[in-house]
Amino acid sequence: MDVNTLRKKQLTFALAFGIPYFVSIIGLYLLVYLAKDWIAGQTLGGMPLHYVLVGLVIYPVTWIIFIIYTKAANAMEDTMQTRHPRE
Repeated sequence: MDVNTLRKKQLTFALAFGIPYFVSIIGLYLLVYLAKDWIAGQTLGGMPLHYVLVGLVIYPVTWIIFIIYTKAANAMEDTMQTRHPRE
């Protein structure tokens, strides 16, 4: 695997994670903005629903995606380095 193939593979992988992630983030914020009166009146576990959505959904999902992507990208680079070690 050459560097250009690796870059294309990592870009495809990044877009496969990034596009759905950003669409869901924008959708969630639009939902909170458009339905703010209803969402502000809802509580879950004694906390306002919008705090729960942002604090207990968005941040953990962001970290999970970050960890998965980083491990996979590093594995792709390790595969390339084992096939084509530096001379």
